[in-house]
Amino acid sequence: MWKPALLLSTSALVVMTVPALLLTVVFADSDVDSITGTVRYLDGEVDLPVGACVEVVLVDVSDEDSLAIAVGRQVIEDASTLPVDFSVAYRSDRLTPGAAHELWIAVRHEGELLYTTSSEIELERSVGDIEVAVTPPLAMP
Repeated sequence: MWKPALLLSTSALVVMTVPALLLTVVFADSDVDSITGTVRYLDGEVDLPVGACVEVVLVDVSDEDSLAIAVGRQVIEDASTLPVDFSVAYRSDRLTPGAAHELWIAVRHEGELLYTTSSEIELERSVGDIEVAVTPPLAMP
């Protein structure tokens, strides 16, 4: 009776790991570029709670009729203070020339949004040493 259950578990394991292996792609160095910079709080340095994380996402927002598409992403675990430096790697062929691209930034602690970008940031191609200011999220009624 236990053999079919074991076989089912093994099959489920294979089914779950094979797609993950198929999604792993190795890029040549020439295909990868990055956007680097600093996330800072508007009023200067701020201490973050222990375990806070900073997520920086490069998105393609060129098609107003569909959802934004994430092109690159970095999560900085255990960030202790703002400002914090970031480097978002992305495949250069994923950026559409002349299209609108933005950086979305969220600072979270235990699932709660502490800070977010205060405005949209439009990018062309590879950018370095940019500063992005974050503010507390607007209170929702």
